[in-house]
Amino acid sequence: MTLRKRLFWLFGPLLVLVLSSAFVLSQQLILTRFDRQDSALLDTEAKRLRNLLDDNLKRNLDLVNGYGEWDDSYEFMQGGNPDFIRSNMDTEAMRLSNFDFMVFLDMQDQVYAEQWVPPDLPELLVLGDRRPENHLSLRDDILNLGKRLKQNGSSNLKGQFVRVQGVPVVLAMSAISNSEGSLAPLGTLIAGYFIDGERAEQLQSRVNAVLRLLPPDGMPTDWQLLPAPGNGLNPVHISPRRLLDSEHQQRLLLFSNSLGEPELLLELTKDRRLYQDGRQTIAIFLLLSSAIGLLAWLLIYLGLEHWILYRVSRMHREMAAIGPDSPHQRLSDSGRDELGQLAGEANRMLERLEQSEVRDRQILDAIQDGYFELDPTGVILAVNRALCQMLGYSAEELLQHRFDNVLNAEDSQRARQLFTQARDSGENATFAAPFCRRDGSLGYYETRFSLVHDSQGRFSGFRGILRDISAQVAYQNQLLDMAYRDPLTGLGNRKAFAEHLKNALEQAQRQQGQLALLYLDLDRFKEVNDRFGHDTGDALLQKIAERLRNAMRQPDRVYRLGGDEFTLLLQDASREMALKLAERLLTALGTPLQLGAQHIDFVTPSIGIALYPEHAQDPEGLIKSADSAMYEAKRERNRACVYQPEALSSES
Repeated sequence: MTLRKRLFWLFGPLLVLVLSSAFVLSQQLILTRFDRQDSALLDTEAKRLRNLLDDNLKRNLDLVNGYGEWDDSYEFMQGGNPDFIRSNMDTEAMRLSNFDFMVFLDMQDQVYAEQWVPPDLPELLVLGDRRPENHLSLRDDILNLGKRLKQNGSSNLKGQFVRVQGVPVVLAMSAISNSEGSLAPLGTLIAGYFIDGERAEQLQSRVNAVLRLLPPDGMPTDWQLLPAPGNGLNPVHISPRRLLDSEHQQRLLLFSNSLGEPELLLELTKDRRLYQDGRQTIAIFLLLSSAIGLLAWLLIYLGLEHWILYRVSRMHREMAAIGPDSPHQRLSDSGRDELGQLAGEANRMLERLEQSEVRDRQILDAIQDGYFELDPTGVILAVNRALCQMLGYSAEELLQHRFDNVLNAEDSQRARQLFTQARDSGENATFAAPFCRRDGSLGYYETRFSLVHDSQGRFSGFRGILRDISAQVAYQNQLLDMAYRDPLTGLGNRKAFAEHLKNALEQAQRQQGQLALLYLDLDRFKEVNDRFGHDTGDALLQKIAERLRNAMRQPDRVYRLGGDEFTLLLQDASREMALKLAERLLTALGTPLQLGAQHIDFVTPSIGIALYPEHAQDPEGLIKSADSAMYEAKRERNRACVYQPEALSSES
């Protein structure tokens, strides 16, 4: 019998089919039944919660009706019974009635009498992001809601759950009449209490499920409407059952007021205990069945060990031992069955592979660019001679080490992100960064890498080419520095100032911060050029630039616009900070200068200050404001002026 036939008769597929069928049937028959029972238990808890709330609300409504339809209340609304409030609305009476507030309204819906004993604001249960600011605003909103419900509702006032400023409230209302109800009402009684944390816990303790009170999220269209029992709860919608996971199920109850507006959402979450017990029972059954099947499979394995598995294990060990350190090693199996033929084909493949590797190594060592291969985690698997020469490392120092050992932390993070993007998109990518050579110096290199896949098309790593671009990067940096640097003073030039000012304004706008612009001009600088020559003037400008840099916390925020005009940017600066800096600059630049044999003590600065957002919102406006303030300062010289549009216009 051939190896193919021997393996075919193993009963593994049959065992898998039997276990799979048992699993599917158990899911369809047993677990479905358990799931229906769990659903029925959840429905029972939802009904129990509805009944609890209904009974609670009816109790409060009966109490309010008892107060409203009472001769003493009727007499009190007529102006008699002066001890009514002290006898029936004191703090102890409210506590015994479980009311936090009680309000008597006359026929014009004006407050005739009221008593409020609400919990402290931190103790209130708040649904949503809005919290009550104080008890007074909470009281006003409750009264407004009660009046609105009364005006738009039926003559038969109801008790209901409402939500005021995010706080759930049990509200009950009754017309104020005599005990027989034979006299015309003299007003409306509104009473109720707040559902705080303690009352919510009491409600939770009476339900065999996890209860959460939530703010409503609109009025659903596919929920079932539960009938309202008489004068009890207002309309209640119940959601379809929702399975959160294999262990929990959930239903939602939405309470609306008498106007049909959603007020309160109750979330009931209950475990699927019967379903879980069924799963465990099925798992134990399948486990025992699998154990029996594996035992039978073990017996077959022992029978095939001698003529199949032993030879396969030996071939595996020999294949695993073949590597770069063991060239020309081959498989020893020479049988005449399929395994022997497989060993012969593997030996011929190893010979072709060795020839190909020798040829590839010669090609890679001959090219001038660096070559590398990485595994999926970034460990270096192969390098060529040129890459070792570029970085100064030997092949042993690079192989089996991570690629980011030659990068700084920021570039290493960027490289990992780029490798991840390339792996996910399947496209080649280019990466350029400074690499650390073995001698500690930095060199700029560019690498272009691609994905490596194995024979089955699965991702197995990266390969790439490394090129030295240090000279190119240095030349680009030199050109960039020349474009943004004043050649005489080394400060930023007009182009750098324009870009930095724009970026600083955008940053200040995003962060709602401040920005100060100082515009500086040298008084009597032309006299220096006329008396001592332009060389002395250039030397003076260099000294002035050096003093400006020393006076600033950020020297790169000083710019020379041309001639004797300078600007300074000060971020996150108030008017006081800008004036302090200006005073420091006046002191620093007002000190006489000794340039060779020339003693110059007559050149002084004039500084104009403009502030964002006080004076302007855009770069052009800020520059004009600072320039105007600078010209105001030059009237007396050697001083600093903050831009004042009204004062300047009046003087002109």
